[in-house]
Amino acid sequence: MTTQHVNSAAGESLEDAITKIKREEVVFVVPKDSGSGYRIYSLVEGSTSDGEKPLNLEVVQCEQHQLPEDLSGFLLGQGRLPPAHLGPPREVHVVVSTHSGLKLAEDFYQGVLRSLLGAVGLESSEIKGQGGYQVTVTESSDTIRDFAQGLGRDGYATERTVILLSGDGGVTDFLNGQDRGPPPPDNALLPTIALLPLGTGNALFHSLHKPLYTTTTTTNPTPSPLSDTPAYRVHGAKRFAMAAGELLKLGHVYDVVVGVRRGGDGGGGGSEGESGEGVEGEGGEGGNGFNYILATLVSNLEKTFAISPKSRPLDGRLRLVHFGDVGGAKTMEIMMAAYREGEHVGMPEVGYEDVDEVKVTVAEEDPRWRKVCVDGSIVELERGGWVRVGREERERVKILVDAGVAR
Repeated sequence: MTTQHVNSAAGESLEDAITKIKREEVVFVVPKDSGSGYRIYSLVEGSTSDGEKPLNLEVVQCEQHQLPEDLSGFLLGQGRLPPAHLGPPREVHVVVSTHSGLKLAEDFYQGVLRSLLGAVGLESSEIKGQGGYQVTVTESSDTIRDFAQGLGRDGYATERTVILLSGDGGVTDFLNGQDRGPPPPDNALLPTIALLPLGTGNALFHSLHKPLYTTTTTTNPTPSPLSDTPAYRVHGAKRFAMAAGELLKLGHVYDVVVGVRRGGDGGGGGSEGESGEGVEGEGGEGGNGFNYILATLVSNLEKTFAISPKSRPLDGRLRLVHFGDVGGAKTMEIMMAAYREGEHVGMPEVGYEDVDEVKVTVAEEDPRWRKVCVDGSIVELERGGWVRVGREERERVKILVDAGVAR
């Protein structure tokens, strides 16, 4: 990933070069330092021999009279740089998750993001309080958790923006890190996360920004940090496809009990872990067998995989998607329908509903059928263990989204 300053080709006017810029690739336009003319920054998708498509930053310079009207909406005016969410007195951090997705985060920071931040007047600084921004590059699976825990040491008395180059797992690590410290007070200045989608599926980012294209979890017996099973983690971005392929090939029916609590259920009973009424599954022991169970706050698990089409950005509603013993062929048919704007939820085999809480208790003997995926991390439960997913009412962080989404 590189930054390229583009000039017009031989025989081509600068106006023609500007016309060729794809508007959907424009990041922003800033005035030149001289005050005469502009720089247009675009993020252009390239390609490599191994099939990856890195992003390259291109910069086109033009005079004032050459800036087309349809680019004026991208203009960051003088006197407003850096933007408020990146400027003083706000503390700015960049967190680079080196093992997320295709492991492109560090290259993206060096070749793209650093230049973009420099264009709005921000440079990296190793010393807190001297302006600019601080960079944290992950060295282990604990780096983001340790970083997030450290932000609360001043009682959240400082405004902060965290530019997170990661996938969904990085957000989970951030929230788990906050849990290591005391909860934010009522008057806390909660950190704002600016998420750059450099993970595998990037469910949160794509779901938050879907209109622009067209949780609390515990395990039994004792609470513990969420972690991938090593056998799958070594395969990186391919591990989810591998797990899905194995399930489809074997057509396994999970021996589980699913309990839900819906609005008005009154908390679901008195014993610890009880989650109200059950959800029936077809097949399996006791009639509680399932091929698929998903609790989600987001609409898309990938950019085009609309698993919960009724979900809207920032609506805070938890939805349950499930189906019973339908066999491998029907499972594939259901999954493919999800790629067609969520058509699967209209199929008679699929259950789809609003819930407040879901609890899944696993009775499987074989460890390979006791794995659950939690925001991109594959977690193995003990036999008889359970996982509970519910909404948390108090705020932990703020998330940066396009103004068109927030309205």
